[in-house]
Amino acid sequence: MNSSKSYKWIVLVIATLAQTCATFVTYGVGPLATFYQQSLDLSQFETGLIVSAVNIGPIFSMIIFGDLMDRYGEKWSIGVGAILLGLSMSLAIFANDFYFLLFILLLVGVWYGTAQPGGSSIIVKWFPKRRRGLAMGIRQMGIPLGGALASIILPFMYFTFNLNGAIITQSIVVITGGILFLFIYKDIPFSFNHQKEQQIKLMEKINAVRKNKSLYPIFYIGCSMISVQLIIVAHLMSYFNNELDKELNVAGMFLSIALVGGLIGRVAISWISDSLYQGNRETPLQITILLTSIVMVLLVLLPENTTNFLFAVVTFLFGFLGMGWFSLFIVLLSERARPELISLTVSFGLTLNQLFIVFSPAAFGFIVDMTGNYVFPFILLAIVVLIGPVWLGKSSKDNLNAQHPKMKSRLF
Repeated sequence: MNSSKSYKWIVLVIATLAQTCATFVTYGVGPLATFYQQSLDLSQFETGLIVSAVNIGPIFSMIIFGDLMDRYGEKWSIGVGAILLGLSMSLAIFANDFYFLLFILLLVGVWYGTAQPGGSSIIVKWFPKRRRGLAMGIRQMGIPLGGALASIILPFMYFTFNLNGAIITQSIVVITGGILFLFIYKDIPFSFNHQKEQQIKLMEKINAVRKNKSLYPIFYIGCSMISVQLIIVAHLMSYFNNELDKELNVAGMFLSIALVGGLIGRVAISWISDSLYQGNRETPLQITILLTSIVMVLLVLLPENTTNFLFAVVTFLFGFLGMGWFSLFIVLLSERARPELISLTVSFGLTLNQLFIVFSPAAFGFIVDMTGNYVFPFILLAIVVLIGPVWLGKSSKDNLNAQHPKMKSRLF
């Protein structure tokens, strides 16, 4: 069954389901943060730390789990990791103390470290280059889908059963996803050469990733663009509310439009790279980042009397581009990695991203406070992200010259 063409689509479905279930827990902490705040009488700062704790956890685990997946395959790492994620989340029903809750959520984040790198390496292994972008885009839909389901289901469970009912719902969902993954997914057997590679020590593998200079511009793109993505989530509503004096319900509507744009963008941009660019990831990624910068600047330069319809169009494009880039980033990172180090390389890149997930919203907010407006921070962010495609283009040209030195005179 492993070798059948139809099985790879089953793999895509179960990988997307596993990602959706895992994100249902981690993104679900956001909607529950308000309920924790009420039940534990937390300050706004403490409430923010609840979400940060989940995002800090993967920093400590993704590289280790990535190495385990390269060694032994994704099946047990993802499946068991999801089950442990659910069991860890269930401990939150005993959290009557803020610091104990933080510890539990930190542990939850650690187990979430199996979801992203494992799902990405699955797509690279099972799908050919020309279909890989679309497959990755579909799998990446599991992240916003899991978050959307959590924002709808968990408040309902809270008001119907109480906080513990919502927590148990999260646990049941991700444990069920992990069990299904264990029963359905089958690892691709390792070759003899790959088994020999597994004996290399982890630090030697990390050094091999670090020495791969062609990955550096991709790492930069990941860190800068994930900052855009998190700033959309954390600050877009406040921009419309505080800077443009939009009502909170209208500002929330614009955020929803951006999130829907991101959901569509993750699939559409990946499909474009497969179909129109024949599997070329670099060019559509560079165009996506360039357009993101333009739309970002356009958004803050539009006058306050701009119609809501035009704001909605620009906001949709901002989400489409500013969130839709991620699938191309993951595929390009995977394709530039050594075949035996795909999960570790993706884990390395996502660990760097995770640092910016934790700190970039706060840094952006600090600049807003210092300048008293959103225009300068957004324009500064647009300039910062533009470095990525320029660096990627230079790196690709350098790699081409290194592989084909005779072409160098013709290129210049």
